[in-house]
Amino acid sequence: MLRQNDIIEFLQNNRHDIALKFNLSKIGLFGSFARNEQNEESDIDILVEFKPETNDIYNKKSNLKALLTKEFHREVALCREKYIKSYAMGVIQNEVIYV
Repeated sequence: MLRQNDIIEFLQNNRHDIALKFNLSKIGLFGSFARNEQNEESDIDILVEFKPETNDIYNKKSNLKALLTKEFHREVALCREKYIKSYAMGVIQNEVIYV
């Protein structure tokens, strides 16, 4: 079964390339995988933020989601920090593992 360490290791090993290709300023894991509470049906929750000068964020986000889904053979939910409600962000900030 896929584990938190597998995801973190992939993100760390590919951090530079992913950040360049998708113009990211931050990427982190949160949700059930960050808490080690995942099961076979859990999706992977990824928190991202793009650099301010990023163009075509929709396509970059879609392509990053496709890359991670292909890598992990699991549904991936990408969330941008700036669009998370303040009440949810407090919970997420306590569990997010940035790479």
